[in-house]
Amino acid sequence: MTSGGLDDRETRRAVTASDAEIVELAKVELHVHFGGNVEEGLAVELARRDGLELPAALSLVDGRYRRGYRGFGDFLAALIAVNDLVRTADDVEAAAAAIARRQVEQNVVYTELIVTALSHVQSGIAARDFWSALRSGLSEGGAAARFGIIVDAIRNDGPGDLVETLRLIDDADAPIVGVGLTGVEDTWPIEDFAFIRRAADDRGLGVEVHAGEMGPPSSITASLDILGADRIGHGVAAIYDETVLARLVRDRVPVEVCPTSNLEIGLFESIETHPVRRFWAAGVNMTVSSDDPPLMGTTLTDELRKVTRIAGLSRDDLVELQRRAALAAFLPATERAALVRRIE
Repeated sequence: MTSGGLDDRETRRAVTASDAEIVELAKVELHVHFGGNVEEGLAVELARRDGLELPAALSLVDGRYRRGYRGFGDFLAALIAVNDLVRTADDVEAAAAAIARRQVEQNVVYTELIVTALSHVQSGIAARDFWSALRSGLSEGGAAARFGIIVDAIRNDGPGDLVETLRLIDDADAPIVGVGLTGVEDTWPIEDFAFIRRAADDRGLGVEVHAGEMGPPSSITASLDILGADRIGHGVAAIYDETVLARLVRDRVPVEVCPTSNLEIGLFESIETHPVRRFWAAGVNMTVSSDDPPLMGTTLTDELRKVTRIAGLSRDDLVELQRRAALAAFLPATERAALVRRIE
């Protein structure tokens, strides 16, 4: 017993996790984009190879992407610019390999990578070559870092792009575990995408929907009720509607929170004002991810550092966060259980 009357387990739970514990923890990341993962050095290399100037939207400051976007539109311009540099299957493989190496370095044992495959195919990379290059690059992680792929459609491009994305999925030779809907909320009637649930069920896939990021709390509700989303990407707008927040807690809806991403596009002024602390205290079934790490100047490890500091997480709390992510992964139940055992 301790002098305060707590046993050792209770004492450990009460102590904020150390940086060493954050670094050493086996991690699961569910919300990270392939398109936003081209590191600065690779972007410069790809531009030089093609005889291009680095786009103004990707201007570097001390060798790093600029920080602090002037809203979501400004960020999208940077995201599109970096995607436009990925022009060949070799580029895809190089970007994927860099992602795999970074996840190994962070001890991220399982990642669900969001891939906008249609945009790369439409830019001229043959679908078969794209999937082959993606698989080859991600294999750099070996057994230490496994990947599942969520293939997303951009909602502001309309339901036709979702139809084309599903065709790509049907012909793909890749470890696809889910289908997603990303992009700008409320740019198209959400009912037009309602077929995503049936299509996912027919293919044995999960459904991930970005909602409540730039859109209102009602976007979260519609994503659950109309699209049948299994997981909500971001979901921070729930903080503005107690009914929506209560539903997330009651129904244990997995919410993929990406704090730095929200700060970089100006949704909140600081990590202190970000909803992550309230989400945790309220019992939201949240997980933590890095979204577009190089463009946002972060990593999953950095995100966990910030959340640990602001919410006072213990080592046991950090394990619980990773356990939640493992249980929300779009994997068979036996594989989710194996992930949980590896974390615990």
